[in-house]
Amino acid sequence: MKFTFDSSSIFDAIVRGRIRILAGGYTLDLARYELGNILWKRRMLTRDLGDDEYKRLVGIVKRILGLMEIVSLDCCEDSIAELARDFDLTFYDASYVFLAKSRGVPLVTEDSIVRSRVGGYLEVLRVEDLIS
Repeated sequence: MKFTFDSSSIFDAIVRGRIRILAGGYTLDLARYELGNILWKRRMLTRDLGDDEYKRLVGIVKRILGLMEIVSLDCCEDSIAELARDFDLTFYDASYVFLAKSRGVPLVTEDSIVRSRVGGYLEVLRVEDLIS
């Protein structure tokens, strides 16, 4: 079965060493930048990554995204905006919801707000649900 992964779940799968669950899954082109920002924050704000580890993780993210089907949602802005309004989500989060719904697959997110707001609209899981 395929899944749509948001950046929070991709990062969680990386941290858990569960890269295989991501292979063949869907994500947005946006995830590349969100994941890069997560690493940047860890390097520059929390300072728990050194330069070498930061560079290594950027490379890992690049390779992992190469295992996934990266989707661009051109011309879907109106539908995404409606989902954002209807579920009181950010446009970013609504984009992942739109992708999952349009592909007919569950959304995998670690974001409890997203899970609680769209759980009746589509199947929503966490990385933990896929590995237990």
